[in-house]
Amino acid sequence: MSAHDRVQGSDYANTTIARLDATGSIASAAARLKLHPNTLRHRLRRIRELFHLELDDPDERLAAWLELRRAAAADGSVRRAAEPGRG
Repeated sequence: MSAHDRVQGSDYANTTIARLDATGSIASAAARLKLHPNTLRHRLRRIRELFHLELDDPDERLAAWLELRRAAAADGSVRRAAEPGRG
């Protein structure tokens, strides 16, 4: 996902992280990304289509979270969505 983002200029990894950090709350994740909730829903559908990732499945959520965190530690390409109220 991070490699796809680098090549395509997309932001799917950060979208996924924001959704996971928000424990499934579309409104909270959209606010963190400064997106309209419908834009976030569209991105999540594209993530499901492109990467065959079902974020409704707890095992897939955990695996995605771990993999994205590993990628962030390895190359810094994935950033954590800003917490509300934090610079």
